[in-house]
Amino acid sequence: MSGAEAIAVLGVISSIISIVDGTKQVYDAATNAQGLPEAFREVAGRLPIVRNILGSAKQHIYEGNVDENSCKGVKHIVETCEKKAQKLDTLFQKAIPKDGASDLERYYKAVKAYGKGNEVENLMKGMLEDVQLLACEHGMKTATKAQDEQIAQAITAVSAVAPSVFLGLVEEEEACLKALFLTDPRDDREQLIQAKGSMVDGTCEWIKSNKLYHSWLHSHSQLLWLSGGPGKGKTMLSIFLAEELERTSKHSQDILFLQYFCDNKDEKRKTATTIIRGLIFQLLQSRREFFNHILPSFKIQEASLFTDSSFETLWRIFESMVCDTILGTTYCVLDGLDECDEASLEVLLTKFVALLSTKTNKLSAYHFNLIVVSRDLPEFIPELLSSFPRIRLDPDADSEVNDDIHRFIETKIDELSAYRQYPEPLRVHVKEVFRDRAQGTFLWVGIVAKALRKYRATEVERALDLFPPGLDELYARILLQIDISRREIAAKILRWVVMAVRPLTLSELSVVTETTVGPSAAFSRDETMRDQVLCCGYFLTIKGDEVGLIHQSAKDYLLRKTHDSNSELEVFRVKEEAANLEIARKCLDYLQNGALAT
Repeated sequence: MSGAEAIAVLGVISSIISIVDGTKQVYDAATNAQGLPEAFREVAGRLPIVRNILGSAKQHIYEGNVDENSCKGVKHIVETCEKKAQKLDTLFQKAIPKDGASDLERYYKAVKAYGKGNEVENLMKGMLEDVQLLACEHGMKTATKAQDEQIAQAITAVSAVAPSVFLGLVEEEEACLKALFLTDPRDDREQLIQAKGSMVDGTCEWIKSNKLYHSWLHSHSQLLWLSGGPGKGKTMLSIFLAEELERTSKHSQDILFLQYFCDNKDEKRKTATTIIRGLIFQLLQSRREFFNHILPSFKIQEASLFTDSSFETLWRIFESMVCDTILGTTYCVLDGLDECDEASLEVLLTKFVALLSTKTNKLSAYHFNLIVVSRDLPEFIPELLSSFPRIRLDPDADSEVNDDIHRFIETKIDELSAYRQYPEPLRVHVKEVFRDRAQGTFLWVGIVAKALRKYRATEVERALDLFPPGLDELYARILLQIDISRREIAAKILRWVVMAVRPLTLSELSVVTETTVGPSAAFSRDETMRDQVLCCGYFLTIKGDEVGLIHQSAKDYLLRKTHDSNSELEVFRVKEEAANLEIARKCLDYLQNGALAT
């Protein structure tokens, strides 16, 4: 090796070889390569040809068999090839992230940014043509006759492969996804974890050895109903199952995982239409081929395809996707169906029952396994799901749930002990009280543990008397602890939060409760409203500026039909008819004297 040109060309060739090796490793490590366009497999299979030719050229130059003029003549070729290799590697990295799952949406966006002609198959063809030119350079002598033929055959094969992307089609797909999107179920799950806290080690593990779950996991298109009362840990169990099944799907290219977490406080997550939109969104992200099922309808209806009036069309699209032969095995977890709008939920559940019924199973050739997690209410849920396997958290899994609650209690007591420096006898006493009064509910433990943080160790034993056993008794005690002078405004706030179809902001609550600020204007209306919301105890939560209920069971308690034996609690009981009338009058008054006043 001699001369500046030879050194420069050697450096570029070494760079290309390193890039090509990295690209091949990314593809070989992919766990979901089946979900990629055929062009990726074809390109990955041709990378060794490029490497071998470049390796021969590198060896010839290093041994001094190539003169400076020849190196100067091929310098532009190898530099051009390096740029293509860099782009190709970037596209493989985009399409196959580090976790191994294919992400075609990122690939399409990257191709669109590079422009037409920069698809993986075109970049590979260009690199092969570059090394062909390099091999043909008179002074290089880098390829044998067999290698020349191999390059020519590779160029022909890559030229014939189906395009990995049509830029015009990509724009249609992007428009469809954008119109379809409401929330990302993965983000919804993470928000639940943040709100409820991380999983306690060892909890929920029992479900993996449950016979009904094990049978469902290995069944052929089956529905499994997992039911339980309020505060029994249904959502945490759903999160556990979601994480387990997600891990399973990442280790097999033939398994797909879908999830959805309903929330009656979020209008984007509480109807049959929003659920199906969420599931279709995940299917489209996993397999680009599924766009074939939705684009014909989207081209005609556009955004109107994703409204409630088009539910039947959306269901037909969803059904055609899960029956598509490319799908393989699909696991799906639907959590909190009892929190959805009743009318639309009944329609959706009827659809799922028909789809997965053994008598009319349309999935005979495919695998779609669904877990539904909910309470027993509304009454049509147990009626519709009566023919499917069911795991009852109470009473079928009482022992397992209680073991989980004991682990949860242990963790919460450890946190309290560390925070308030409990002596060991007090720690043992608090743990015994929690076990005795929780009555099989995680929610009771969570509420009381949070409340005890404000008490010093010397005050804890007396403070425990404030928290009776069971959720209903606990809710009653929380309401009775509200100062008498504040109960009227607290009851009004609770009525509005319970009856509103979506979470209300602090500003909205301040309007409906006619909150005023003092003449000094030291505090804003929102700050004043925040203090009044906090007076409602643990019933309400504030996320950003939105006010919501701590749990569905709190809403059920406030909406209870029976009169209280304690007359003091009657002011808080929400009578739906009267509350709806109050809200209607307030809204009309606001329109007449506020928003529409001239």
